[in-house]
Amino acid sequence: MFNPATRHPVPLETGPGRFNPEAVSLLRTLGRGAHGSRSLGRNQARTLMEWLLRRELSDAQIGGLLLALRMKGDSAEELEGFTLAVKDSLLQMNVRSRRPVVVVPSANGARRLPNQLPLLAALLREQGMPVLVIDAPSTEHGRLPTALLWQALGMHIASSAEQAQDLLEQNDAVLLPLSTLSPALDRLLQWRNVLGVRNGGHSVVKMLNPLQSPSLLVTAYTHPEYAPLMQEVLLALRQPTLLLRGCEGEAVAHPNRDSERLGLHADGTEQSWPAGAPFTPPTDLPDGLDMRASTDWTQAILDGYKQPPDPLARQAACIRVMCDRLVGASAESDASSILAHVTRAAAPLHPPTGSHHADIR
Repeated sequence: MFNPATRHPVPLETGPGRFNPEAVSLLRTLGRGAHGSRSLGRNQARTLMEWLLRRELSDAQIGGLLLALRMKGDSAEELEGFTLAVKDSLLQMNVRSRRPVVVVPSANGARRLPNQLPLLAALLREQGMPVLVIDAPSTEHGRLPTALLWQALGMHIASSAEQAQDLLEQNDAVLLPLSTLSPALDRLLQWRNVLGVRNGGHSVVKMLNPLQSPSLLVTAYTHPEYAPLMQEVLLALRQPTLLLRGCEGEAVAHPNRDSERLGLHADGTEQSWPAGAPFTPPTDLPDGLDMRASTDWTQAILDGYKQPPDPLARQAACIRVMCDRLVGASAESDASSILAHVTRAAAPLHPPTGSHHADIR
């Protein structure tokens, strides 16, 4: 059983920062209270994120700016500017693969329900789609990080962006830690341990795609009021995206209920999939914090002994449709027919001698 009490906050690396006089005007803009504060323009936000990533601000300025932004609430222009600055700072990845890469951020992990993200990645991999999971683990107590379950399932964790690219070109599924992809953004997220609240960097992670080659971002919102904001930013970035309401903060469908999924295309068009037909929720879901049980449950689905939750299979079908459109395929199959390819068969009548679970550690 995973013991959340053993999780400790990551120590914040604060130096070497310096006072930046140019940031004072931004603090005045953002920090004038509920009625006097104003949002930054896209270029101002882009410059601010560049300063944050390069540590060209003092600790006091960083704390003040992050709290002021948090209290005001991020605007679409600010999030667009933040995301552009982060993308500019990354080592660009250009994956040569037959199908678009599916990019999924992970920033929460499991709590009560099993983390289905490794399962989704493995199902997509079986359909010939390379999958990149960008892992920015939460330091919040009481969660099982995605990377631990991913590793327990024997799936690849990259030690560099180059290694991740090589694995993706083999149509594999790979987890790339944010600390490896962007140490500067990872350090920015650590300010949550000091200030007690999230900052704009956490929002950037949900909309971050480091690839220059054809790819589909699969991301989620937790609160419905945040959906239009993400939609506006992703359309402005011309980022092909499947946007849905997540499960416990992860970009996977809730196993017990289906919800609308929204496809955003680079040409500005949108595609909506409403909730599917009623289904019977699974009754054998493991405790999300029980890594052994979560590993066994996931492996049993991949081995064909169980079926994946219907909403997750529908999500995988939508991803397939959008990837087909990205490469100009005819997409002759609709979501319901693709679902038949994604959904696993029920447990065989005569399973192999000896349980496959015995091999899982």
